[in-house]
Amino acid sequence: MSGNLQDSDLKRIGNIMTKDTELKDALAKFVDAFEQVFDNDWRYTKENLGILDRPAENDDEDSIPFISRDGTFLNPKVEDETENWGHRAKLLNEYRRLKILLAAS
Repeated sequence: MSGNLQDSDLKRIGNIMTKDTELKDALAKFVDAFEQVFDNDWRYTKENLGILDRPAENDDEDSIPFISRDGTFLNPKVEDETENWGHRAKLLNEYRRLKILLAAS
């Protein structure tokens, strides 16, 4: 019976595949929600956090070095994404890596 799969083996494989599918689905839903808050709805997120847009005439004085005026948390559009923000670069790198892996699977 070394080459034959038993019912218990098939069940175990089915469970692994189901958990794999559930994990992929959960990750995809998390990434979607994460993007909604920190990219697509960034303006709304800033409003809820009490972060007001900077007046254009004060850009030099009040600039926020880690997110440009037209950027978002996930797409900050700044030269140095590590500027004064501890682990944000790691978070952004892992987020982008996860997006690539989800797209490829």
